[in-house]
Amino acid sequence: MNEFPQFDDVGSFPLPQNIDKETFNKFYWIAYKAFVNNVDIYENRGILTYYINPLIEAFRFKLNAGVQIINYPQLMDMHNQFLKPIADFELEPGLIQDDKAVISEATLIYQFAKKYYENNSKPIKLKLCVTGPVELYVKKHKFTVYYDLALNYAKSVNKFLKNSIINNKFIQTSIISIDEPSFGYVDLLNISDDEIVRLFDKSLEGTKSHGSNVQIHIHTLNRADVPLKSKYIDILTCEYASNKSNKIPYKTLEQYDKFIRVGICRTNIDNIIAENLDKGKKLEYLQTPQGMSSLIDSKDMIKKNLMESITLYGSRLKYIGPDCGLGGWPSQKAAFELLSRTESVIREVKYEL
Repeated sequence: MNEFPQFDDVGSFPLPQNIDKETFNKFYWIAYKAFVNNVDIYENRGILTYYINPLIEAFRFKLNAGVQIINYPQLMDMHNQFLKPIADFELEPGLIQDDKAVISEATLIYQFAKKYYENNSKPIKLKLCVTGPVELYVKKHKFTVYYDLALNYAKSVNKFLKNSIINNKFIQTSIISIDEPSFGYVDLLNISDDEIVRLFDKSLEGTKSHGSNVQIHIHTLNRADVPLKSKYIDILTCEYASNKSNKIPYKTLEQYDKFIRVGICRTNIDNIIAENLDKGKKLEYLQTPQGMSSLIDSKDMIKKNLMESITLYGSRLKYIGPDCGLGGWPSQKAAFELLSRTESVIREVKYEL
């Protein structure tokens, strides 16, 4: 292994317990409208209380946990975050107006990054994730895919990315990611594999000139043969911690000159809770701080997953971290502990090697 893999995360994170989803959503969209109309949002107390502060605090949790390349906290539903602006500012079906495609979270984190730089003299490394064109299409129109319409979603994804990439001394967009969690699980009708590759590439067109690595976040490698053919995707991902059969031959990655991100800590919280209940643990106990902590993979398990990943992929292992996002976890404290425990294992293994 020439270079030890870097620790990144997948975006979602729990809201603070004193802020309900409905209120957050309300002020998120008020802020979005203000952003695209160049209105100052910092004078709005509601936006500050129910959107900006929760976002920055969630980001700070990830930063303090030791995540090296931090995905902006996705506190908004991953589909609605992009489908609603596309629908609200539509040029034609699935195609958003150029100047209305924004990831407001990136701009807000940039403001935080400037203050962080003043105190630490180093930039924030950011991961910019957008829900992918196939996932958006399927959520909106189901499984019969008409290429021309899907291409409009790909063009919209491209606009969200291009309008939100920031690279300066305060913040570096180190990773760009399109999120396709359903891909490989569902049968897509009326579209060829080559057309799907073109959709992925249209989403990412013109982004690599910024120097970012490009990931596709998929939950299964069942159809890895498709993104492997993309000219822009550098890194495939897999949820290895929750499914040890979720792997791909090293030689295949080498053949296509691709790399991989491996999930080394489980995040599928509903399954984890169900397993614990089946073992006889009481729900009341699992809701306590000690019980929540017990839901997180042990350091020994995380280390085992990491070492297996290094053995499987060697120099093709580019990034490591939790399987997926943490939005479904019971509290921010539990999510922070999961990230911190993962970071601790990564640091120890890096030192040992």
